Amino acid sequence: MNSKVFVVVSVPMIEKEFDLYIPITKKVGTVKDLIIKMVEEQSDFVFLNDGCKSLYDKVTGDRISEEEYVKDSKIKNGSKLILY
Repeated sequence: MNSKVFVVVSVPMIEKEFDLYIPITKKVGTVKDLIIKMVEEQSDFVFLNDGCKSLYDKVTGDRISEEEYVKDSKIKNGSKLILY
């Protein structure tokens, strides 16, 4: 079984998209925090974590629960997500 899935994360606040492989054995909240740190660095800290960011499914608009493990969530290989 593959331990990572490929996702595309859109960040509207800085008008950028990131192609990422995320681990399926971590909770969504942990993965979100790692994505936020990466986006902060990639944007030269124009994008900052205010503690209110969430991940959403770009197709359905549904907020993805941070308590679920990625493997048990709706996040699958090729998912398009929004960090907002």
